[in-house]
Amino acid sequence: MLRSKERIRYRDFVVGWLEKRKGFIKESTYANYLCIVYNHLIPEIGNYYLWEIDNEILQEFIIRKCQCGRLDGRGGLSNKSIIDIISVLKSSVKYAIKNKLMDYVDLEFYYPNNNLKGKLYIFSKGEQKKLIDYTMNMKSGRDIGIILTLYTGLRIGEICALKWGDINFKKNYLVVNKTIQRIYMKNNRGKGKSKVIITTPKTKSSIRTIPINWEFCHMLKVLKKDDDCYILSSKTKYIEPRTFRKYYYRVLKKLGINDMNFHSLRHTFASNCIRLGCDYKTVSELLGHSSVNITLNIYVHSQMSQKKKCINTVYRDLM
Repeated sequence: MLRSKERIRYRDFVVGWLEKRKGFIKESTYANYLCIVYNHLIPEIGNYYLWEIDNEILQEFIIRKCQCGRLDGRGGLSNKSIIDIISVLKSSVKYAIKNKLMDYVDLEFYYPNNNLKGKLYIFSKGEQKKLIDYTMNMKSGRDIGIILTLYTGLRIGEICALKWGDINFKKNYLVVNKTIQRIYMKNNRGKGKSKVIITTPKTKSSIRTIPINWEFCHMLKVLKKDDDCYILSSKTKYIEPRTFRKYYYRVLKKLGINDMNFHSLRHTFASNCIRLGCDYKTVSELLGHSSVNITLNIYVHSQMSQKKKCINTVYRDLM
């Protein structure tokens, strides 16, 4: 029997709500929700009784997160973090309202959307050549992982989860259907530890088939191990993303290339596709984006020369 809302604090309610959600969401999503609940929601609004919570309290909470929400005290959270927090907050409150534990609350929130977007770091042609020349020797599976990412745009978790059996050497393509990631699981006391999981990719559209250039595919075939072996390790035991990332940074240092995160390989692949005239829908599907709009927003930016050309074309057509 549900307790009266006058006696239920949000901290107790949200922990119970999250436990009910556990069986319906991916483990990685659950881990993210746990961090949001214990790092942000409970410390800030956990002591409120459900009957006390209203739009003003929630709106002020969100603004605080924008201004000084980082756990290290170094300013506000990113837009993505704010959006994730709002998503969990809305879901929990809607559940409480539906089950008559709370009165109706307006869940329309505003937040300053003025955080600068993260800059996309792209390898120059010269840097790409250095990476290709070095990794093309493919002395280890980790070298294969670097060059394969540059040629296909896979995410680091996807490349870590890739096995030799995921490559079809007869038809020259690879299949992406899993990812490896380290997640942080908290218990009901807010304590926890990290663990590595192998799960389905980020979204349904991330499960995809990517063609491989036949020449490159032939080079890979020479190095092929048993189907059940991971490409990075050449063994049935995987190499997790943070280990692979350390190797990648060592390669950059050895080649005299400034530190750029591993995701820059994916950005470089996408930018090369756009620059060489590949259609946006194709690029979006290769990247595993859920919609072509994501690809357009991230990678396609009109240059001033293109804008002038557009304006002049319209002007001439109307004259």
